[in-house]
Amino acid sequence: MAFDNRYIAKTIIKAKKKGETAFPSNEIESLVDIAKAVVAKNFHLNKELTGVNDPTILDDIVRMTDYDLPITVTARHISQEFYWEEKCKRDPMMKNVKKEQHGNSYK
Repeated sequence: MAFDNRYIAKTIIKAKKKGETAFPSNEIESLVDIAKAVVAKNFHLNKELTGVNDPTILDDIVRMTDYDLPITVTARHISQEFYWEEKCKRDPMMKNVKKEQHGNSYK
């Protein structure tokens, strides 16, 4: 369904007056979500996330980063324990690793 600009503007104004969202949708990703996904997908190309200052966004990117990347790519740049715990669980050679036997860390 095509919308004209006047209809969109009226809908947004009405929603603002009511304190509602004009076009609620879970189907459309936000630009932030798209950017996080792109950074995570290309982590192997730009491992140093020096421009990411928000710890929540950094954690989101790390959660989306491929767990099959080689340790040589991820070890220096990912410190989040949840990443290493999941990486160990997915790797058949490391699934029985006990963090208590390794300084209380999966990394």
